[in-house]
Amino acid sequence: MRSANVKKTVIVFLTLVSLFMVTAISCNVTGDDCGPFDDKFKTVEFSTDLKNIFISEISGLDVQYNTLESDTIGFDRFSITMFPISEYYSLNSERLNSFSLIPSAYACSPPIAVSEEMITNIEIFSNRNFSSEYTSGENLAELFEIVALYRNSEYQRSNLNEFLNSEPNVPDEIFLMLKSAPETTESINSRLNILRTE
Repeated sequence: MRSANVKKTVIVFLTLVSLFMVTAISCNVTGDDCGPFDDKFKTVEFSTDLKNIFISEISGLDVQYNTLESDTIGFDRFSITMFPISEYYSLNSERLNSFSLIPSAYACSPPIAVSEEMITNIEIFSNRNFSSEYTSGENLAELFEIVALYRNSEYQRSNLNEFLNSEPNVPDEIFLMLKSAPETTESINSRLNILRTE
């Protein structure tokens, strides 16, 4: 009878030790409970279009835009819109391989992806004389202002040259708007160059 109790005790002990070992091995002991996440992005190109723009500054800066419905538009509603097309990547190190018999579920917040690229210049050229001061082929950048939106931020509005002097990172949305009307009533074609760091 005594040997049967000893056997039962040994079996219970071995079962408890085995369960403890399985639990210890299954837990993630690396301390890396979250990630890696794609926390950086690189702009591969810009999606660019011409839009009608409506800006309200009643309670903060609010931007509404829609597709042009005709070839003629007032300068105060004209906008060149640019949305970056990005590739995302991670600078986080790879997660250490850990053995787990029981899959783990974690709740964590990924970081907001940011770009390390800076816009160094934006040049805008027209095929016609914009005014007596700005002829065909001259950079018209100082005639534009910009509204830019960054993740987790509000729209920011400034003169284009002031924006460029601040060495800005690539925003999520860019709207370029004329500050004054052209002197010509003829159709104008424009070319846009965006220079940025790699």
